Amino acid sequence: MKRLILFLAIASMIACNKSDDLNPAVFVDTGFEFLVFNSQDVDLLDPATPNHYEEDDIKLFYEIDGELTEVYDAHLDYPKHFKIFKHENEYRIRVFLNDSDASDETITHIQWNEDDTDVVKASFKRPKSNVFVNKVWLNDTQIWDFTVDGHDNKFFKLIK
Repeated sequence: MKRLILFLAIASMIACNKSDDLNPAVFVDTGFEFLVFNSQDVDLLDPATPNHYEEDDIKLFYEIDGELTEVYDAHLDYPKHFKIFKHENEYRIRVFLNDSDASDETITHIQWNEDDTDVVKASFKRPKSNVFVNKVWLNDTQIWDFTVDGHDNKFFKLIK
């Protein structure tokens, strides 16, 4: 009986892991939001606006190794890697930025229509199993920094 208790005690000690060794929850947040207005302060994402940006016309392209690849994943809730939604009194587009490789900075092209494209560059933090946006540039101008702007202000008003 003593051997059985000793065996169980040793086995349970060996089976225990430190909490750091357990698989932590994975946190992935690659989204960034844009409000899109014209110079007369008219919301270009609002479907009630004449000549607004049509969701079907908008395409995202990830730049990978210098090549542009149109983004479409049929198995996702948002297969084109963006969604347009109403937030308070305006519409926003949440773009899921290129995190397809571990580069320091990645590039996403937002093609609003055949004649209008913007380039979004992003850097990410990747601690342990997590990925989140750290900085964002629009057409080579920095527009957001997590350490300055924080998570609550993760959007930019784009004037077209």
